[in-house]
Amino acid sequence: MYNINVLLKKREVENKPINVAIIGAGWYGRGLIQELCHWPGMTPKVVISKNIKNIALAFNAGGVDKSALTVVKSAKDLAQAFKKSQYIATDNYDLVNDLQGIDVIFEATGDILVSAKIALSALNQGIHFVTVNSEMDSTLGYQINKLFQEKNLIFSNSDGDQPGVIYRMLEKITSMGFEIVVAGSCKGFIDPHKNPQDIAPWVRQGHNPKMITSFTDGTKQSMELAVVSNAAGLFPDKRGMHGPRVTKPTLTEIFSKLIKNPGAVDYVLGIDGVDQGAGVFVVCKREGEIIAEDLQYLKKGDGPYYLFFRDDHLCYLEAPISIAEAGQFNLASMAPIEFNSDVITCAKRDLKKGEKIDGIGGYMAYGVIDRADVSRRENLLPMGLSEFAVLKQDVDQDTPITYDMVDFCEDNIALQLRKKMEDEYQRKEPLTTER
Repeated sequence: MYNINVLLKKREVENKPINVAIIGAGWYGRGLIQELCHWPGMTPKVVISKNIKNIALAFNAGGVDKSALTVVKSAKDLAQAFKKSQYIATDNYDLVNDLQGIDVIFEATGDILVSAKIALSALNQGIHFVTVNSEMDSTLGYQINKLFQEKNLIFSNSDGDQPGVIYRMLEKITSMGFEIVVAGSCKGFIDPHKNPQDIAPWVRQGHNPKMITSFTDGTKQSMELAVVSNAAGLFPDKRGMHGPRVTKPTLTEIFSKLIKNPGAVDYVLGIDGVDQGAGVFVVCKREGEIIAEDLQYLKKGDGPYYLFFRDDHLCYLEAPISIAEAGQFNLASMAPIEFNSDVITCAKRDLKKGEKIDGIGGYMAYGVIDRADVSRRENLLPMGLSEFAVLKQDVDQDTPITYDMVDFCEDNIALQLRKKMEDEYQRKEPLTTER
């Protein structure tokens, strides 16, 4: 379809790189800075993070001499440095509104409200926006993407993380004429009641304990698969999905019998010999005598159900592909085109009236994927908004929390975007697909 490497090398030769601003220099952002230092035709021109030291360490790991990095504090300093300096770092998040000359913003903060603000700033400045923030995308992405489409700008989730890798597989598989039965990811362990204290011994240095908790309690899994659902036109087969414990040889057979409505997202537990946090899969169907014989010859099995499997996703190593697609081709690697799935809030423990929910990866709540039509009909609180909510009543453990059970302690752009998204959804014709 296109040759990214050739075109990026041409940019390099012509000294016309795609100028990238990276927002957030945690584990993911640091890795991306390092990678972009080696990619032709793209440059991590500006990095904004609370921790300047992290930025400097990332550039150093990318082979950049410290003299090439300029630290700025103001918009005036940023404008001057843009003309004179190779790379720019700042801990002033307000400067996200002064990124003239930037072609693509890559957001890696992990914070829903911050991500939404950055996306709207990119929109107002006419800058393409790529994110690895599935928390924001699953909560607000459908609404924000519509705003970007209206201005012919790119809003995209990133390649390299599980949603992007699954979506790449789906594009290829559907283009070959296969019917999607289920697409999903591999997990080794899920316990919705785990909290940051429980998982502390397993948190590697430099990683966020709340983020790791969200992996363990299933919230992140639900949000990532909601992103896939909303980009690829898929649905969860049931609230929370099935999540069967399988081996790789039994995966296809189990899902071919388990899924009631083909075109689902789901996950599996316990595939031997596969890094449980890395694998992704698609089970699909293709009928026909000749194609069945040929696929058997090509080592894909007897059919009519077939497994496509990838046992890794390479995070920030693959993310530059999405930046190039936005900056070079005006293409989104994946973007929410429907509001099919939502991630609802459930009580992690017995909760008391007056408590402020501590959000994703905390001690009080976990997120569960469900169909968007169900979440709206039952007026359920999105997990992505839970950090702004204060309980008006006691809630028993594992009970889904509704909007009626909470007050919001503030008004912000995330709440406003979500309200507009829900209002517009309510005005649409109800879904007619029986699932």
